[in-house]
Amino acid sequence: MSVPFFGIDRFYKNHSGKILNVLNTVYTKGRLMMGPEIETFEKRISQFCNRKYGVAVGSCTDALFFALKASGIQANDEVFVTSFSFHASGTAILRASAIPVFVDIDPNTLMMDLNDLRKKITAKSKAIIAVHLFGEMMDVDELEKTASKYNLIVIEDAAQTLGSEWNGKKAGSIGTCSCISFDPTKIIGAFGNGGILLTDNSEICNTVSALRNHGNHLASGNLEKLGYNSKMSEAQAALIVYQLNLLPKLISKREKIALLYNENLKDIDQISNLQHCDHGISNFHKYVIKVERRDVLQTHLKERGIQTKIHYPYLIPELKIFRLTDNKIASFTYAQKAKSEVLSLPIYPELTQNEVMEVCKAIKEFFKN
Repeated sequence: MSVPFFGIDRFYKNHSGKILNVLNTVYTKGRLMMGPEIETFEKRISQFCNRKYGVAVGSCTDALFFALKASGIQANDEVFVTSFSFHASGTAILRASAIPVFVDIDPNTLMMDLNDLRKKITAKSKAIIAVHLFGEMMDVDELEKTASKYNLIVIEDAAQTLGSEWNGKKAGSIGTCSCISFDPTKIIGAFGNGGILLTDNSEICNTVSALRNHGNHLASGNLEKLGYNSKMSEAQAALIVYQLNLLPKLISKREKIALLYNENLKDIDQISNLQHCDHGISNFHKYVIKVERRDVLQTHLKERGIQTKIHYPYLIPELKIFRLTDNKIASFTYAQKAKSEVLSLPIYPELTQNEVMEVCKAIKEFFKN
């Protein structure tokens, strides 16, 4: 049995009629950019995340960069970020001409270790990019305490956590700005690319609205600052809103798959799961296991037609663009261990129970032998 890692084709097959109706409605209006669908999208996502304002942009990567710029981060300011995530969490800091300060991770959650962060605070420390991972949120209470104590701006990287919560606080509602991704691989995604910046600050909203549109402020019609071309199309906005209406059902289906994996893999001592926080709600964006013989297991599964992914095969500070020394990179002890052990198993609403059981059967077979 072949088990694909992504189910985007299956989603389209199940929803093709309604998707085509959404697109037909948009195209017959003749407005393709910066129109009513974008306004509806911004309003719906803002309301869902308990934010006052939302600005649609071309990607979550751009949203992170704009968040830093609009929050007042200057050249040579230090910005904390996890060492273990997708590289955009780090490169956004370079785009803002600031200095990324990488932080090791908690070995149980694989998210930023705030104890390690506190050891690295200097007079130049100005902000934290707080990255949630795999659908789980980092300890928001501890994050907010740390930021308040040291007067640090919090930029929430909620790329992977739309629909997740921590102690009743929704992903997308934390800090000065929040950034969400609608990459096609996310729990709901554009049929292309897209992102949104969320904030409760009207000045930041206005600044980012100009930055995404070449610096052109819509209210004045004047080019007030150097900007960028980072706009989402009307069609993408409408498709995301369509999926937003399905979100509770999508998360519920993902949770059932995660629980099925948990039940069937719980007796394998060589596998450990990421710690799920009792204070939070996950959207189950990824199902990640940790195993010492990860590469051999991945090959075993591939030979049986089961696709898996490694999130992430390298640390952000290992990328040449950051120019860190080998000794510095080696200091991220838990992140180094994680990159050699993590393996993401297929998880999406269209995955069948038989397919999940086939994955579990193949994993059990590997460890039995």
